Amino acid sequence: MDDPGAVGSKTVVMNDARGSLLSSPDTAAVADAYLKFTLDTQPGLRIVRGEPVDGFPTYSEDESQARAAFATDVLAALADIGEKGLDGRDADTVGFVSELAAQDVRAATHYWATPTATPYQLFHFTTYSDPVFTRFGFESADSVDRYVGLVRSLAGSIAGIGAKVAGQAARGFRIPKPALPGAVTTIENLRTHLLHSVRVDEERLGRLDPGGRGKLDDALDDAVKNDLGPAFNALLAELNDPEYRDAAPGAVGWVRYPHGDDAYRNFVADYTTTDQSPEDLHERGKAECAGLAERMSELRGALDFTGSEEDFRARLAAEPRLFAASPEEVEERYIGYMRRLEPMLGQWFSRLPATPYGVTRLNPALEASMTFGFYQPPTPAAPIGRYNYNASDLSQRSLLTAGTLIYHELAPGHHFHMARQREDDHLPPLRRDLIAFTAFTEGWAEYAAGLGWEMGLYDDPWDAYGRLAHERFTAQRLVVDTGLNLGIMSLEKAREFMRANTIESEVQIGTELLRYSTDLPGQALCYRAGYREFLRLREHSQSHLGSGFDVREFHEAVLGGGALPFRALERRVAREQGIESA
Repeated sequence: MDDPGAVGSKTVVMNDARGSLLSSPDTAAVADAYLKFTLDTQPGLRIVRGEPVDGFPTYSEDESQARAAFATDVLAALADIGEKGLDGRDADTVGFVSELAAQDVRAATHYWATPTATPYQLFHFTTYSDPVFTRFGFESADSVDRYVGLVRSLAGSIAGIGAKVAGQAARGFRIPKPALPGAVTTIENLRTHLLHSVRVDEERLGRLDPGGRGKLDDALDDAVKNDLGPAFNALLAELNDPEYRDAAPGAVGWVRYPHGDDAYRNFVADYTTTDQSPEDLHERGKAECAGLAERMSELRGALDFTGSEEDFRARLAAEPRLFAASPEEVEERYIGYMRRLEPMLGQWFSRLPATPYGVTRLNPALEASMTFGFYQPPTPAAPIGRYNYNASDLSQRSLLTAGTLIYHELAPGHHFHMARQREDDHLPPLRRDLIAFTAFTEGWAEYAAGLGWEMGLYDDPWDAYGRLAHERFTAQRLVVDTGLNLGIMSLEKAREFMRANTIESEVQIGTELLRYSTDLPGQALCYRAGYREFLRLREHSQSHLGSGFDVREFHEAVLGGGALPFRALERRVAREQGIESA
């Protein structure tokens, strides 16, 4: 059930944001209003900015409609402002906010066809425990009220997810049978994790008097027993209900849901920020997989291997140099790749991020539900950009792609984008602090890892084969994500295609297929589709500038404005390079 107080407070903040927006319709005011709005609805942005989190979203339809109403006002204000006569930064801001607002409007349209109780959709809850709860400082009796209020708000968020799951089921939208066990296990693990995380150790209460400590004990027990625990239990009961399970579809893919085809096409548009259709992406993916397979075949020949690709996979599985015996050895491998790269960076980038980077192991409790790891951007509380790597089952976890992976995650990939963006005080706070537009984020990381070909970082044939295998892995996503969700491919046909075009294990293939078809439809397209967009922009600049093209200036044109939707990025690059738009 939604917390009426939380909904009411959010409505007040949204109305305040709308008022400031409408009273001063200029670019800065619009960006500031959207920032206030986003801070209220995205706890992760508060964490990034080092601000205290004061509540969590309710995931209700009313909340989604309120976002859409605000976004509609934003689009109207931007239409009044227009882009004509704006300087570069303001033009970029208009493009940035326009796309955010358009996505919020579309999200409300497809509220009931958007997943919410699946592993990747729930992942952000695991990122709240440390900055929001574990690091919470108790200074006074007021802090006790604030902390318990956060726990109750978290319970309201979980209850809102449960209410949406029930509402979706009533409308013919259920998690498919193949994905249900993973969803239930994720929620059970999340329940255990959060119920532990909100508990407070005695040493954190040093500044509270005995009365404050007693108040916290009683109120926190009540919040956990009567709010947070029951919210999780109700969500699990919904998914475990025999009627839900019996009615859950056996097949996967968004086209099978009511209005699912339209919803999926909107997901694709939102994630890629381009006009490419799913059908076009599907065909491009097939062509690229074929081309990459040919290059991999040639490289196997260069390695004096004359057998089939399937035989070579057996060789890869038995090659000692491709496996680590310990997490420490994994870290050293990643650090070694960074040491090779670092002396070359000045030849390719005119500005480097000042923020340091590193690698650390992913929380072991999360490793089973994640295929790889993830990059954690720097924050005021943790001012180092880190790649959190998966160190589970090392005897089966090949490091063939370790080079391309770490170039994607750290330098010159995610860390160069996100650290540079957050260090740039010239960007409006919204654009500096919000990590938006997945196709830019993942496309840049893929493009950056691809620079390794030009830098000579893949001269070792094993690293080269790993890079090609990774490229084909991202290219097959274009085929499988679209194929499953458009109904072109069954789960088994998609499995066959992925098995033929990746070096992943059967377990990882299964995890990935459910990610595409039941959890994050369209998101996996961003890697290869975004990569192709960066290549297209660079090729356009090179063709117009000829011998005057400087790759460092191109990279600065791309990174100097932070993440942008591709239509706005295309205009920015053309403006910064002094050429016509692509």
